[in-house]
Amino acid sequence: MIAIFVAQILIFNLFLTFLINLILLPIFAAIFNKIINNQKTPIIYTPRLKRIYYLTAILLILPIFFKKMAIISPILMIFAPIFANFINFFDKIKNKKYIRSAQNKLQNSPAKIIAITGSNGKTTVKNILLNMLKTQFKVTASPKSFNTPLGLAKFLNETNLNVDFIILEYGARHKNDVKNLCKIYGADFGIITQIAPQHLQTFKTIENVAKAKQKLSKFLNSKPCVFNIDNNFVNQMFEQKNGKKISASTNGKKANFVAKNIVVKNFKTEFEINFKNQKILCLTKLLGKHNVTDILLAFALAFSLGVNTKNLQSAIENLQCIPHRLEHIKAGINILDDSYNCSLTSAKESLSVLAVCEGKKMVVTPGIIEAGKNQYDINFKLGTMLAKIENIVLVGLTNKQALTNGILNIEPTKKILFANNLEDAKQYFSLLKNPDDTLLLLNDLPDDYR
Repeated sequence: MIAIFVAQILIFNLFLTFLINLILLPIFAAIFNKIINNQKTPIIYTPRLKRIYYLTAILLILPIFFKKMAIISPILMIFAPIFANFINFFDKIKNKKYIRSAQNKLQNSPAKIIAITGSNGKTTVKNILLNMLKTQFKVTASPKSFNTPLGLAKFLNETNLNVDFIILEYGARHKNDVKNLCKIYGADFGIITQIAPQHLQTFKTIENVAKAKQKLSKFLNSKPCVFNIDNNFVNQMFEQKNGKKISASTNGKKANFVAKNIVVKNFKTEFEINFKNQKILCLTKLLGKHNVTDILLAFALAFSLGVNTKNLQSAIENLQCIPHRLEHIKAGINILDDSYNCSLTSAKESLSVLAVCEGKKMVVTPGIIEAGKNQYDINFKLGTMLAKIENIVLVGLTNKQALTNGILNIEPTKKILFANNLEDAKQYFSLLKNPDDTLLLLNDLPDDYR
């Protein structure tokens, strides 16, 4: 009787395991498929991802062959990806080898490294500087927003480095990220754009963000670095910098390079740059004062490296908008697509551009994310900045309450529109009908925010 009882338990456990797998797997598959279909950037099945999948499958199936362990299979189903990623330690060895390959390639290159860091503007400054330098030099730059050790290694390993300059973005989510990038790839020249309250989930405070970004300035030591002294944190770095340092300002501060008389008109920006007793007039398709700051930072370094003013002026006029960074799109109405990233500083500039537009105005935004313990306060402040806009559409639940409270704090009777996602928000676009009407898309939630 005891033997039969034990046999029944074993059989039942085995049956239960398969039954649970049979029920859960299609459910997980359906959820996975829905997530994949909703993603703006599809998953790329890299060799590493495949290895994790294969190891996960083994961990899930293995207990089935040992009856006494069969019941833990559903538990493994949940935790197997974590185990697989942990066991996949040899990826770290492979990654180090990949990075060393990029380092060796750099050592054999005649190029000087230009490193750009800051909370915002890195990609824009990089692209502007690339266009300026290539008028007189051979130059290459990391693509898109590649700014991590592996991302930059991929670029360097796949690129011809027989050039005069290589422009790299140095990103940071942790305090030593910029320091490590400097150690890995080095830097001969630098640009520090600005410091803003971003990635506070990992940095905790804006002071920690500043300390992380300042590692570039310290690494450069006596080598040249361009600073946006309009930002208080960056101005402090400028004051503390040893050796060659170049200041830039659009706020009327005394600096080596100053931009004045900034006017946005007909979706173009006019301004003048003053430096070394010279003054040049500039016109660009890039919109807003913050883009003028980015242009000025690139201008300051390009001029210091020997690019003549005529080529710089021409490069500025021929600059193209970077997708999703206050990009102007004419589609019946005017669309200002500023959906790539957002901080209070960039939001202020985007809203100032919207303010000079004619016709009806609408802002669609999910607010600012990854702000850590300051998430509510930052989005409350953003709400106060939005309050005067005629039509406001708040997307998602993440910052709904903070944004709403901020708006109503300024305009207590304001009618606010709500949407679950961008697709849902499109129902309100019909409120804008005339060619002069303008829609501002302010930030976008990553796929893992719901």
